[in-house]
Amino acid sequence: MDTWSTGRVALLGDAGYCASPMSGRGTSQALLGAYVLAGELAGALRTAADHTAAFAAYERTLRGYVEVNHELGRQATASLLIPPTQELIDAIAAGPDDGEASNDDLPIADYLALTKI
Repeated sequence: MDTWSTGRVALLGDAGYCASPMSGRGTSQALLGAYVLAGELAGALRTAADHTAAFAAYERTLRGYVEVNHELGRQATASLLIPPTQELIDAIAAGPDDGEASNDDLPIADYLALTKI
């Protein structure tokens, strides 16, 4: 999907991100998306910005994270297939290197202060 919003409507969760059930990240993406979208809308209210600025910031914050999760779904699906070589079987069995970056390291703003009246 090229954009997650049009006019005064923004999509989140499965409706916007089309999460693969194989990624195991659908609920996480939906909760994070709701948090970021609510925070950006609250921030827009406080600064008299228009909702389109909030929608753009929401998408800018999450687009890369969602794309990485799409790749995780593709990898999980591929892992169900038997690798064609022993080398690939060994690499999969070894697992990821220690210290490899996690997809959970998404820096997001603390929006709670913006939601207090």
